[in-house]
Amino acid sequence: MAYTLEDLARFLGAQASETPGPEITGVRPVEHALESDITYISDPRYLGALERSSARAVILPSDLDAPGGRPHIRSLNPEAAFARLTSLFYPYEEPLSGISPKADVHPKAGFGENISVGPFALIGRGAYIGDRTVIGPHVVIGEDVRVGADTRIFPHVTVYRGVVIGDRVIVHAGSVIGADGFGFAPDVDQEGAPIVVKKYHSGTVEIGDDVEIGALCGIDRALAGSTRLGNGVKLDNQVQVAHNVKIGSGTVIAAQTGIAGSSSIGAGCMIGGQVGIKDHVAVGDRVILATRVGIYRNVPDGSVMAGSVPAMPHKVFLRAQALFKRLPEILERVRKLERLAKAGNKEDS
Repeated sequence: MAYTLEDLARFLGAQASETPGPEITGVRPVEHALESDITYISDPRYLGALERSSARAVILPSDLDAPGGRPHIRSLNPEAAFARLTSLFYPYEEPLSGISPKADVHPKAGFGENISVGPFALIGRGAYIGDRTVIGPHVVIGEDVRVGADTRIFPHVTVYRGVVIGDRVIVHAGSVIGADGFGFAPDVDQEGAPIVVKKYHSGTVEIGDDVEIGALCGIDRALAGSTRLGNGVKLDNQVQVAHNVKIGSGTVIAAQTGIAGSSSIGAGCMIGGQVGIKDHVAVGDRVILATRVGIYRNVPDGSVMAGSVPAMPHKVFLRAQALFKRLPEILERVRKLERLAKAGNKEDS
């Protein structure tokens, strides 16, 4: 499909440098752009790469000029404009409408208009699938699940009973939503041997609008109440969200992060890969957690946290942590002692 530069500018609510401008058939990053593509740059550092690029047009910030007079669109956020154009050129394939005859659908399940249910999907009793939503092959939608409009659930996803999923949500293959949380009580049997007693979970999971859940994620149901993902939350692959966790709107979480039970993450946070967050911890709004950070205490709004340590005996770890916080003070004392020692040496000579 081809669009003129003016078409794309109108789609973005922006102004094209030429009317109608060249025809564009794709959108790619500057280093991969083809002759019929539009690309983007957000920083003057990439002007050289743009000059070498084959791209026919470019999206630029307002304070940069296109080298060689290349056709362009100006944007306050070129990267976001680029992202919006990817949905225009590379949308998901349109599925076959209707319910596959190979799907297993309970007679008391409900459906909106123009839905698609793939082969070997299972839709449970009392479930409801909203307008224009796509349920892929081998998906399991449990009893009394609610799925909103314009949502896409890819193959082999399992959604347990009573879960609520909002509008325009994407759930990638293999994720599980609503399994029991990791809740057990220690006890002993009649012979005094240690055992653990399972806590059966009566809560649910609530997922807001415009959420994206990567492949192979686990989002556990609450012990009571709800595990909740706010609007616009984005999870990378293999993220674990435990029971009763709350994640604020617009937060993004990278792969292999684990969030323990009853903890909370505020709105607008950026969580790096392999981060671990302890149970019952509150992370504030607009917090940045760098890769492999371990969070054991509450984190105030706007904090930037970094650093990780190798495993060690817990008592040694606590002593090391206490010492680490005093390093600036200790360093100043060492420098003071060095100055005194130098002064003493001069007097002796």
